[in-house]
Amino acid sequence: MIAFAEIARARRVRTARAIHVTCRRIITATVAAAREELAGAPSDERPIRMARLRKLEELEAYAGAIG
Repeated sequence: MIAFAEIARARRVRTARAIHVTCRRIITATVAAAREELAGAPSDERPIRMARLRKLEELEAYAGAIG
């Protein structure tokens, strides 16, 4: 019984780590896309896009800090 619980826990940890890595890749790609969009954005949209980019960068930093 103990071995099964340990195996199940290890599987959950591996799954969680894999999901975290995937999420970080998605966030990184989203930040890169937001930077490109900001570069070509009309001047009236720049403040909104800059705020979005800052939030995404904060999310990226948070995801990096926890894993």
